[in-house]
Amino acid sequence: MKNPFLKSLYLFIFSFSLSIFLGNPVYSQTTLSDKIEYLYPANKEKVFDETVDEFYQALRDIKYPVHQELYLRNKHKQIHLDTVLFKEIPDASVNIRKKLLFNEVEEFNYITWDGDILHTYPDFDINYHQTVSPDRQVYFFYSFKDTEKEFKGRYTIYDVETKKMVAGGGINMPKYPTHKEHLR
Repeated sequence: MKNPFLKSLYLFIFSFSLSIFLGNPVYSQTTLSDKIEYLYPANKEKVFDETVDEFYQALRDIKYPVHQELYLRNKHKQIHLDTVLFKEIPDASVNIRKKLLFNEVEEFNYITWDGDILHTYPDFDINYHQTVSPDRQVYFFYSFKDTEKEFKGRYTIYDVETKKMVAGGGINMPKYPTHKEHLR
């Protein structure tokens, strides 16, 4: 091979063939399932006799084993019971206790104004919680206190069947004029 053009052509063909051989991706075909598998499947047809107030009292009394385990796990960490298991805010503006379907939780967003920005709480998106069927029965607890100086809120969602917490959160937000005074 005295011709440099042929050498480079053979080298190009060889390296191209090698790259195709080594870098060839493998494609597999999957079929989409019509049924979504949820960790907490739909149970809207089941009947649960316990009322939301009875569950709240059982929660405060740590009646269920799942809550006893949670409490015992966090007891040595000096965490107050109210941060582990839901408790309504004292002197709250609104306390909500409802037994409803998981997809109905989004209807309870509260809008507050801090003098500069509108805030929604809890800004809950059920699409984020893809382990829970929208047709799953849940206990929804929501408590907030909205004053001129601050907004405090807590919410928790418990599964009716398993008694486990599905979602929850809390906020303590100073309102804009108060926040501005702290910056001075």
